[in-house]
Amino acid sequence: MTFAKKRSTLVTGLVAALAIPSIVLAGAGTAAASTDDIVNIANANMHNGACDTNSAGGQGYNSSCTGANGSPENWCADFAAWVWAQAGYNTGGLTPAAGSFGQYGAGIHSDPQVGDVVLFDYDGASSADHIAMVTSVNPDGTIDSIGGNEVTNDPSTSSVNSDHYPSAVGYSDYWKMTISGYVSPTS
Repeated sequence: MTFAKKRSTLVTGLVAALAIPSIVLAGAGTAAASTDDIVNIANANMHNGACDTNSAGGQGYNSSCTGANGSPENWCADFAAWVWAQAGYNTGGLTPAAGSFGQYGAGIHSDPQVGDVVLFDYDGASSADHIAMVTSVNPDGTIDSIGGNEVTNDPSTSSVNSDHYPSAVGYSDYWKMTISGYVSPTS
């Protein structure tokens, strides 16, 4: 075998060997985001407080522990954005303010889906009083949700909790706030 023939065979073999990992890696990467992941991650953090160890092993949820002197801030938006990010969704543009969800993605709609955020008392511009994540949509017109900073108005004593209530946009007797609509996560 000539040197040129050996070199050609070696190069062909090397190219083939390098192509196999490339093909494997092309199919690798992060799995598609799933609303089931949102529900599972939210459930894994039930009853945690703003500065507790989260299910990923870190402390708190985004900036939930960065209030004055390291105390918790109002953290419902921190929790929802953290869960969406952990589930593989895009959280660009979201801030610790609940109202930032009203400006996110495709905007607000009235038909809840699992994985959406329910937005309360949204002013249509930048402010909202609360958000929670929809974990189930029930045939009777109710939804279940999980949210951070619930139970009390004091972020230092509140925790991640679940709720069950009517899903209709408008005033909610359960919450004593208005359900302004729902916001879906984007990939």
